[in-house]
Amino acid sequence: MAAVNSLLIGLTAASILLSGAAVIYALYQRRAREAAEAGRGEAEQARDESAAALEAAQTARSELEGEQDRLTTTLTEAEAKAQRYRAAMDQLPLPIWLRDDTLGLADFNSAHLAAVGMSAEDARKQQAELPEGNARTQLKNLAARARQEDAAQSLRVHAVTNGERRLFEISECPLPGGGQLGIARDLTELEERSAELKRHVDAHREVLENLDVAIAMTDPELRLVFANAAYIRLWDIDEAFLATQPMLTEVWDYLRERRRLPEQADFAEYRRQNLRNIQNLIEPKEELLHLPDGSTIRTTTSPHPLGGTLFTFEDVTDLLYLERTYNTLVAVQRETLDKLYEGVAVFGADGRLKLHNPPYREIWGFSPQALEGEPHVRQLIEGNQELLGVPDERWDDYRTRLVAGASEAKEGGGRFDLTDGRSIEWTQVPLPDGASLFTYVDISDTIQVERALRERNEALETADRLKSEFIANISYELRTPLNAITGFAEILGNEYYGNLSERQKEYAEAIVKSSDQLMALINDILDLASIEAGYMQLEMDQVDVAELLSSTQMLAAERARSRQLALAIDCPKDIGCVTCDERRLRQALFNLVSNALKYTPPGGEVTVCAWRENGTLHLTVRDTGIGIPEEDQARVFGRFERAGGRGQGHGAGLGLSLVKSLIELHGGHIELASHPGEGTEVSCVLPEQPPAALGDEEKASDGDAAAASA
Repeated sequence: MAAVNSLLIGLTAASILLSGAAVIYALYQRRAREAAEAGRGEAEQARDESAAALEAAQTARSELEGEQDRLTTTLTEAEAKAQRYRAAMDQLPLPIWLRDDTLGLADFNSAHLAAVGMSAEDARKQQAELPEGNARTQLKNLAARARQEDAAQSLRVHAVTNGERRLFEISECPLPGGGQLGIARDLTELEERSAELKRHVDAHREVLENLDVAIAMTDPELRLVFANAAYIRLWDIDEAFLATQPMLTEVWDYLRERRRLPEQADFAEYRRQNLRNIQNLIEPKEELLHLPDGSTIRTTTSPHPLGGTLFTFEDVTDLLYLERTYNTLVAVQRETLDKLYEGVAVFGADGRLKLHNPPYREIWGFSPQALEGEPHVRQLIEGNQELLGVPDERWDDYRTRLVAGASEAKEGGGRFDLTDGRSIEWTQVPLPDGASLFTYVDISDTIQVERALRERNEALETADRLKSEFIANISYELRTPLNAITGFAEILGNEYYGNLSERQKEYAEAIVKSSDQLMALINDILDLASIEAGYMQLEMDQVDVAELLSSTQMLAAERARSRQLALAIDCPKDIGCVTCDERRLRQALFNLVSNALKYTPPGGEVTVCAWRENGTLHLTVRDTGIGIPEEDQARVFGRFERAGGRGQGHGAGLGLSLVKSLIELHGGHIELASHPGEGTEVSCVLPEQPPAALGDEEKASDGDAAAASA
């Protein structure tokens, strides 16, 4: 625009020169006329002077016309350049305007006109500022300040353009030839990005504030500008002190006074070194601080993306303790595994050997080098085909199954019978991480011992069976002559064939009594033999418990009176019934009552009780006899066993053994309580629903036939 003004000024000057030449020419003509009137001489002189002046004017006119052509060319070029400048300004997206010397708006580019929504003429008439409204005064003051200080001035204001509120940065720049150039930059997007960044920063600070990890941040000048609650708790720092945004060195001094920093011989040098490290920090740096109170703090120092430094602090005292404890436990477990008798191996889900102990190597004959580098189970199996004794045609399938089993976390177990004579028992236990723990035990000696014990047990069972058969046979063989002895003794005692003396009667009674005892003993032996051989069958039926106890009392009443003993029954009237073999259960009760009467001194009492409790029926025989020593109570139910405190010669010791066998045959058990000198209590505990009678009719008939043949 300055070049255009200069061209206009030059054209004006050329026009003035042409006008002056015309005036001079007119003066010469007037003087010529005056001279003609005054005298021809003077006229001629004037004519000559006028001709000279005319010639000079023509020369000047020619020079002026040449200068005018030059100025016209220059003006044309200037206008073309001005148009290019104008087009360039219109292409700029920034609103641009020119102010005249009065600071009024003289010209605008297209962006300015688009922003105000007016044409150039209307904008010039209305002096349409950008922005308008209350900010117009601020823009006028900005333009005035730029002219006054002869320097560019800027201002940020909000304006509504095209229905949108935008942020503009307005700049006013004085021009050398006068006037001012104004430029408006749209900073709306920058404002939005700044607001978004601020929201992110605030959210980041909020997250950091709620973390359990202590965090602190400094600005580029190493002033503490942020510290979360965990930092305050960890270092026990006064919040009022942190509110002053102290320098990092001041924070170190504060902590040192409270012995919250590691002890240093030269703290000043320690502080300088830390400052140098922070100022030269490029990558995050981690270190452990061992404080005087015994705690350990792990600190991480890293450069902050927005400038400054970020510090994190974490109390790892407990973590280090747990790590030490864990390492100790691992070492102990490692030593324990190495000292185990069993071979231990852990295979991962990928089938590779993760852990093993020396017995594992010894059992399978591996060298230490063969187990290095986590070998795959397939490699370990390959070299043991001969040891496992698997033929070639089955080897591929067998190996595949072993590899699949080792790679799957499942429970299992089995035994390998190796070709070298050893037997290896193995178990598999799945681990939480998907691996499998295998244990291997060489049970070759155990199997040999087990085989020997099994053979010995079979021999003992055979001997016991032979003994039972022998006793049964002998018992049956004894019964026939015994019946004859008993019958003849009774005939003699009853004096069917003549009178007997008193001594002969006593002998006959003694023979009958001894024969009865021997017959009872033989019957007990036969019952025990039948039970052990599995021949005895129970005839189960519903039996009234009260009547069962009354019949037992009647059987033993005479013996009780003869021994001057009281025999009582303690049974509820509504005791009900029980499913049992009445004859065998009465036999058991009678044996218990007979045993109680035998070992109770005259004047004592024997009580037969019955009650129900927790789905069971209790039949108890209680006496006030001599009792059983505690050391003998565990063996009194054995065959041919008698308690040491009950004397010798009171029976063969089969009564309680037979009672125990009969009660167990009913699905019950025997309970014994006795105190020497106070008496004994024996309880038969029967289930209300006993198991069904063993065997069937065919088995019973087989048993009877076998017993008869015996």
